[in-house]
Amino acid sequence: MKASGRVLAIVAAVLGIAGTTTASRAADVLRIGEGPFITGGGFLVADEKGYFKKLGITIEKRMFIDGQQAVPALIAGELDLTFMTANASLFNSIARGAPLVVVLDRGNNKAGRGYTVINVSKPMAEAGIKTAADLGKLKGKKIGVSGTGSINQYVFSLALQKAGLDPRKDVTWVLNVPQPDLMKMLGQNQVDATDLAYQFGFFAEKNGWGPMIATGDKIDPDGPIGVYATRQALIREKRDVLVRFAMAYLQGAKEFNAAAAAPDQHPEIVDILARTTALQKPETVKAIAPFWSYTNEDGVPNVASIMKMQDYWADYYDFVEKKVPADRLFDLSIAKEAAARLEKEKPFGK
Repeated sequence: MKASGRVLAIVAAVLGIAGTTTASRAADVLRIGEGPFITGGGFLVADEKGYFKKLGITIEKRMFIDGQQAVPALIAGELDLTFMTANASLFNSIARGAPLVVVLDRGNNKAGRGYTVINVSKPMAEAGIKTAADLGKLKGKKIGVSGTGSINQYVFSLALQKAGLDPRKDVTWVLNVPQPDLMKMLGQNQVDATDLAYQFGFFAEKNGWGPMIATGDKIDPDGPIGVYATRQALIREKRDVLVRFAMAYLQGAKEFNAAAAAPDQHPEIVDILARTTALQKPETVKAIAPFWSYTNEDGVPNVASIMKMQDYWADYYDFVEKKVPADRLFDLSIAKEAAARLEKEKPFGK
């Protein structure tokens, strides 16, 4: 082989190695859709404490004020994984062929850890609505929620049914209004009641706009708040990266859950949540504990509760056009493998 040929061969070999290294590094990058909500505490803790980096993952975050806004970016391949709520539009998107699949729990209304809350206006409270059992007094009234087919409308509809009303015809829904606006509308008597994330319900009560009367865990125990979804193809293409992501996330979730139960014993976690969510102040984070939601520490979403929600939207409201089977909605293998590896390998020494 001539010298020039040998040089070209060496260059080619080096470029080949470099190309492999670049591809390897690219495979360890995850583009995540996230939001400034305390229900994402497991992710926020893991990110701030460097757990993803420890497992060789670089996180690139894009922030969204609503998980549904991230879905087009996920489908288009601009995101690898995103938070979202289990709502009617998710079921419809998958039924129409969107290549999405739910892989991890991101918060639920476990008993004692409810994240959604019903507030009523001051006039309604003065009229005798003190608990969920009194919601029959809302017949003919206006109920505000942030989205059609949302988890908030779902929880409030169940509460109305339990109080003897038909939520399809006995109340007027004020729909698709951002939650910060809803709590103000409550104070201005533009809506008579609303279902909010706990921090907004807390602010509404604190500002005298209307008291909290029931949390979501009392109405729909273990009901879903949020999930993580990815594209089906990514499970094949980046499976190990997704598993390592889930391992770091589950470690963060364990610490998040512990802090929710006893925030004074976990000041570092409280400070992280204050800095990375819309709550901003450690005192506020502690004030709403333990109502941060609960993240399943095995990572597995509450499948039965989510399927029950799909049935409700399809059979009762006709919001879901075609039901999707559980094996199309979920891939639980990522969570199960991550939990097993986390227990076996103990990469965080805990």
